[in-house]
Amino acid sequence: MLEIRDVTKTFGALSVLKRLSLSCGSGEVVLLVGANGAGKSTLLRVAAGLSRPDSGTVTHSSERVGFLSHHLFLYGRLSVRENVKLFAAVGSGVGADELVERLELSKVMDRPLAELSKGMQARVGIARAFLSHPDLVLLDEPTSNLDEKGTALLLGEIQRRQFETDGRCTILIATHDLHRMAAVATRVVVLADGRGVADSGSGASAEAIGHVLERYREVNR
Repeated sequence: MLEIRDVTKTFGALSVLKRLSLSCGSGEVVLLVGANGAGKSTLLRVAAGLSRPDSGTVTHSSERVGFLSHHLFLYGRLSVRENVKLFAAVGSGVGADELVERLELSKVMDRPLAELSKGMQARVGIARAFLSHPDLVLLDEPTSNLDEKGTALLLGEIQRRQFETDGRCTILIATHDLHRMAAVATRVVVLADGRGVADSGSGASAEAIGHVLERYREVNR
């Protein structure tokens, strides 16, 4: 589904990704973990095609990609309804009303986005990521502004997308929220200094994921 091979990305004198390779198959839910500056967000932007690598290749077989940036890039002056309508028009928009209901946004649809709490804005960002019924979903710190209820709704949407695609949707999640996001993870990859330093492997057991997370703690002491 997604193949990242020998990708290098620099910003001026700063090397953010260093010949990083990562292959993700259909149905995997991969947590990308690492300290701030490890390269997680840059990797997602490169995977989404929003940033070109200096070298290396990125290929994927998905026709539809859902992306949630740490910065939402929504339209604050527009209402929630107008934001959803706009992005539904760009994507397929099929099932937009049901998605809004599931994320419990119905009561705020006619309010300007800028008037909402960070948590409710984050829910709108999640809606945008899933509006096109993507086969590849890239989520950057999706729980950073979510409370327990919002996180539960996000986890439910991830599980629903896997069910709807019969386990063919690939999802990469850059996160520090290991405790809550581990509930849907099938794999954990640790990044450090622009490189992959540990990988639990596909379909990892809880024990294997635990070992990788211990490696994560070691490199971040």
